[in-house]
This record gives sequence, C-alpha cells and structure tokens, in this order.
Amino acid sequence: MTKPRFSLSLIAAIGLTVLSSTAAIAQNYPDHAIDVIVAFNPGGGTDVAARTIEPYIEKYLGEDLVIINKPGAGGEVGFSLLATGKKDGYTMGFINLPAMYSYSYERDTAYSPKSFTGVANLVYDPGVIVVRSDSTLKTLQDLVDYGTKNPGALPIGTSGSIGSSEHIAILGVEAATGAKFNHVPFGATAPLRTALLGGHIQVAAFNLSEATEYVKDGSMRLLGVMSDKRNAMSPDTPTFREQGVDVISGSSRGLAVSAGTDPKVVAILSAAVEKAVNDPEYLAKAKAAGVPVHYIGGADYDVFLSQVSASLDAAWAATPWSK
Repeated sequence: MTKPRFSLSLIAAIGLTVLSSTAAIAQNYPDHAIDVIVAFNPGGGTDVAARTIEPYIEKYLGEDLVIINKPGAGGEVGFSLLATGKKDGYTMGFINLPAMYSYSYERDTAYSPKSFTGVANLVYDPGVIVVRSDSTLKTLQDLVDYGTKNPGALPIGTSGSIGSSEHIAILGVEAATGAKFNHVPFGATAPLRTALLGGHIQVAAFNLSEATEYVKDGSMRLLGVMSDKRNAMSPDTPTFREQGVDVISGSSRGLAVSAGTDPKVVAILSAAVEKAVNDPEYLAKAKAAGVPVHYIGGADYDVFLSQVSASLDAAWAATPWSK
C-alpha cells in the first residue's frame, strides 16, 4: 500500500490554521460562563472562599462563574475532574495544597502535580488543633503528654483523608514530640465539626478560618496555630513553635486550569483574579467572612507550586503517610 504523502506547504497550512484558531479563541475569551469546581461540600473553607470572591472575578472578567461542588475522597474527585477537563479555559477549579498533591504519592490518582496550570493563589489558611471548650486537654502540652503516655489511643479527626494537610501536620507533631495519635479522616469539614461539638471525638485538626467562628462563640478552644507567627484572626493564640513544637503547616487555596490551556487564556484569568483580590470591597467581605487572603500570582505562583511539590518529596521520603 502506498503511504500518503503530505507536502510541506500542506503541513504548514494546517499548522497556521491551528494557530489562528487558538488565537481566535484567546481573542474572544471569555464569551460564556465559566465552571468553577470546588472539590468540597458547601460551607467549608474552600467553598466560602470561592463564593466570596466569585462576584469580583465576574466583575473584572465580564462573564459569570458557575460554582460546582464536587466533593469526595477528601477532594480527589473534584481535583480529578479539573485535571481531566477541557483545556479551553471554561473549566477552572480550586486546588488545595498540599492535600491535592499529597494524595498522588500514596495512591494512584487521575492526576499528578504536572496536570495543572496555576492561575493564582488566593488563600493561605494555617492549621490548628482544636478541642471542645469543656475538654480536659487545656494546652498543646496536655495533648502531647497524653499522646506520649498513651501512644495511638487518642483519635484526632481531620476534614480530609490520608495525606491531607491536617494529616501531614499530625505526622509532623508526632515526629517533633514522639507522641502518637490515631488519625481519623472525616472527608469534609461539616461532619468533623459536628462530631467534635457532639462529643463523638475529642480533638480535631482544622484550618484556622474553619474554627474561628466556634472559638468566638465559646464552643471550641484552640490549642495552637501552626504558623510562623501569631495570626490576626486569633492574635491571643500562641503558635506551635511558641509552645516548643516546631511545626508549621496550613492549606493554600488557589485557582487552576488543566495543563495545556492556552497561556493567553490563563493570563486573562490571572489578570481578572489579581484585580478581584485587590478590590477594596472584596477585601472587606473576605475579612468579614474569615477568609485569610494570601495572593500569589504570575511566575511567583509557579515557584510556589514547585516548592510545595519539593517539600512533599522530602516529607514522603522521611515519613510516608500511607503507613
């Protein structure tokens, strides 16, 4: 059978057609609504962050955003949908680090860190450990002492799954102190909060923004914040470092698209997000909603994503979290 022949001029023509088509898409982008995947249930920290900034991105992008909650497996369901979605800029989603990356270390996932192109980081939410206000565990040292004297006996609930930022933080506390706890993943914030307040579990690892409201109303007590310095949302709460436990951990929440999306489209999204996070009205509403805004854009966000991946490589080598 004679093999088909393609002239150089034909190949060039095809290439120009593809390039011109791509350019036309970017030039007209966006011309209809954009889906935004949130990999967690309504009411959690990521969902609140998404719905708080939604109208301001719409304002500067000129199109509607449609938030779609796709919870499951500690966020893996939603992350997978984003990674395997169309690369046309009309599917965007929140990525939660380090959890999103860490899942791919201990189990097969439909994505890897290379499956996403970052748009911008919006939030950094430090980790905390909380108890009910009537708990006999009054301080972080009380918790460490219990976990040292009764290794593995005390359950600590988390809102994610194995490999979530909270789970990795607990492993960090164990490594720093020699204490041992029993990690109990709840998969979402709401059921964990309900279990803690109902007395079904004594200790929970949250993100600070998810606990602040309940600390203010007196139903929960913070044992410490896993940040390098005290946080403005709870300035009277000491850091773990201040209490002799050298652990810094938290969750970043940013926006991303599937890798391979036209860079011009990504740039349009990034520019709209940058304007949105600097809008005074948004900043006021974010503060009122307890959203800890921490913007990282452009090349700096690419660097940040690489740093998270590298730090997880090191953490996995030291303490694999599937074991």
